[in-house]
Amino acid sequence: MPKEIGPSSYECDCGYVAQFSEATVRESKQRSLMKRQWLLEGGEAGRHIVVFEGGRMTMMLCSHDGRHEEPPARFTVKQGRYLGFIHQYTMLHGVPPAEHEIQRFFQVSPPTVHQMILTLEKKGLIRRTPGETRSIKVLVAADQLGRLT
Repeated sequence: MPKEIGPSSYECDCGYVAQFSEATVRESKQRSLMKRQWLLEGGEAGRHIVVFEGGRMTMMLCSHDGRHEEPPARFTVKQGRYLGFIHQYTMLHGVPPAEHEIQRFFQVSPPTVHQMILTLEKKGLIRRTPGETRSIKVLVAADQLGRLT
């Protein structure tokens, strides 16, 4: 059974110790009072996902046990569609779309697009460079993105 071994350290059954900043864990626990929250650590050597619900760790998903290959969904269907569009546009044109191009594709208002971009950025699904146009970079693997249709 995975266990919390410190205020910001969690040990997996496989022996791996995931360590985060105390502020990150505190924020994740706070967010988990409203909805399931998770933290990911580990690279190619093996992913470990610490899942929080109700302000406490409820499980630790380990890529070594074969049961949990992918992290829990981090975005809604609509957010996935926006991410998919940004990715496809970037692949097709060689540059990310401007907000007005996203607006035109989804047939929504400029504030709707801007709010979605802010939401995706806040959730860590995209990254933008302040003051630079067409700087949206999708941080989600292409195979996890939503469908445009």
